[in-house]
Amino acid sequence: MSLPPLPDALETLESLVVAEFDAHMTLRHGNAGLRRLLSDQETGAWQLFAEPTLDRFTLPATGTCICFEGLITVNGPGDRMSSLRGRIEADAHRLRVIAGYDLDDILSATDTLMELNAALVATQRELARTNHKLTRSEATVRRLSLTDPLTGVANRRALDTHTVETLARCDETDTPVWLILVDIDHFKQVNDRWGHDAGDMALTAVATALHNHCRDGDFVARFGGEEFVILAPALTREAVATYAERLRKLVAALEQPPLGRITASFGVARRRPGDTGRALFARADAALYRAKAKGRNCVAFADDTDLATTTPPA
Repeated sequence: MSLPPLPDALETLESLVVAEFDAHMTLRHGNAGLRRLLSDQETGAWQLFAEPTLDRFTLPATGTCICFEGLITVNGPGDRMSSLRGRIEADAHRLRVIAGYDLDDILSATDTLMELNAALVATQRELARTNHKLTRSEATVRRLSLTDPLTGVANRRALDTHTVETLARCDETDTPVWLILVDIDHFKQVNDRWGHDAGDMALTAVATALHNHCRDGDFVARFGGEEFVILAPALTREAVATYAERLRKLVAALEQPPLGRITASFGVARRRPGDTGRALFARADAALYRAKAKGRNCVAFADDTDLATTTPPA
C-alpha cells in the first residue's frame, strides 16, 4: 500500500508546500510552493524543514503512516522562517510533506469548490432536461400550428409553405406536379339536415380516407370548408387519372351514419411552366367546377374539356 496521488491542482499552488523525498532524503517532487522557498540549488531541500527535521522520521516497512501533524517550521529565502500547518506522511518508498500557510482555508475552499462544482453539474443536467422539454414543446406547438384541428391533416398554412417548396424542388428536377382538389358533394345539405356535428364527422371521414390512401410523399391538406388538396408530383397523366379515380371510389364507399353514403368531386390540374401555386389552384378549381356541373362524384381535368372519368350518383 502506498500514498495516494495528489490532485494536479496542487502543483501550481504557491500557498501550499508539497515535497516528496526518497529514503535518502533526495527530493523527488516539489510543487510551486516549494520551489518558491528554494534557492537555485535544490540539493539539501530537506533542510528547508527546520522543525521537525525530516531525518528523524523512518519510512515504514509496509503500508503508510502519518509521521507528524501540526505546525511545521520552514526556512525561506533571506533566512526568513515561517510556521505552516500541515502533516508529514510516508510509505515504504517516500516521505511526503504537505504544509500550507492557510491550510484550513485551502481545505475549506476546496470543499466549497467541490460543492459548487457538484451544484453546477446538477444545474447543467437540469438545464439539459429543460431544454429537451422545451425543444419537444416547440416542435409540438409548430406541428399543431400546421395541422387542421378537426381532421388532423395539414392546414392551409402548411399547404402554402409546402406548395412553394414542392414547386421549387420540382423546377430543379423538371418533375411534373399535379394538384388534386377534392370537394365533398352537397355538404351544405349535410349541415342543414343533420347539424354541424354530422358535418364534422363527414369532413373527418373524408380526410382520413385521403390521408390513409395517398401515395408516400404526397401532401394532403384541408384547404378550407369542405375542400381538400392533394399535391402529387412525378405522375403521368394516365397515372394521376387512375390515382384520382381510386381516391374518388374510396370516398364514395364511405358509409357514415346517419348521413349514409358520402361522395366528392375531384378537379385535377398539372402545373404549367411558370405557374404559381395560386395559378395551379385556380385551374384545379375550374376543373372541380366542371366536375360539379357534370353531376358530381367524378374526376375532371383542367386541360381537357372532353376528358372526365364519371360515375353518376346512385
